[in-house]
Formats: sequence, structure tokens, C-alpha cells
Amino acid sequence: MNATSEPVSWEDFAAACGGLAQRMQERFESHLHSVMATIRVDGSPRMSGMEAPIRDGHLWLGMGGDSTKAADLRRDPRFGLHSAPESGELQGGDARIEGEVAPASAAELETFLRGHHHEIEDAAPMALFTARIARAVLVRVEGHHLVVETWTPGSGRVERRVA
Repeated sequence: MNATSEPVSWEDFAAACGGLAQRMQERFESHLHSVMATIRVDGSPRMSGMEAPIRDGHLWLGMGGDSTKAADLRRDPRFGLHSAPESGELQGGDARIEGEVAPASAAELETFLRGHHHEIEDAAPMALFTARIARAVLVRVEGHHLVVETWTPGSGRVERRVA
């Protein structure tokens, strides 16, 4: 467990709480798109669909450089990411990440482009961020119980079961 409450990279989250990180990654990867929340200029939330791959130790958030969600993140780096439901049953659970972004460095951009599932010919118009995780939550049903797993860098993993 990280003794700080500062948001951490996906790699640090996975090192601190590997089982939960793996279950959440499986949940996010069960569907191509996720739903990201950003904060508009007026303080209201903006919801946007997007791809959010997890690899090379990062949760990546890539988008058009002139998109409104990129403008939101440049102004206020806080975000929320929610796994998109693939069915009403949510067999893998309902995964959420809360945190803040950091603009990707040139080296990180090269890493992202090398591993992307389709070729990106021109990355110049793209805005690429890496996510820093402040809270990870996975909610799932086990039998007659709702199981809520929460992880933060400062508190570690907490599991609650609700009948």
C-alpha cells in the first residue's frame, strides 16, 4: 500500500492491489468503449464515450486535441471513468476509476503509438493523457450479496458486502 493519498499510475495501483486491478482491467477490456466524465467550464459534468486502453503500466486517455473533453482536462485534470455495460447482468461487475490526468510525454506518446490496436498515422492532432488513480471501485453481485471493492492509495483495499 502507498502511504500517500496522491493519485498513482496504473502500474502502482496494480503493484499495490493486483487482484482488484486485474479484475478491473478485465472489466474495462470486456468492451471497446468506456464512459469518461470531465468537468465543463461551468462546473457541470460532461460525459463522453471513449477508448481507454490499459497497458505498459498506464491507463491511457487519448482523444482529439481540439475536442471539448481534451479542453476540459487541460483546464481541470480531474476525471471519472466508468466501464460500459455489455449486458444488463454485468457479470464482471461495474468498474469505476476516479483520478486526474497528466499530459503524456513524448516518450509515452511513442510507447502508446507502438502498442495501439490500429495504426495512427498522424498523432499531431491528438491529445494523450495518462491517468493517475485516486480511487478504484468494482461493484459486483455474488449470490445474494452486493460486493463493493474500493481502493485508494492512502487506505488500500476495502471490501464491503451488502445483503
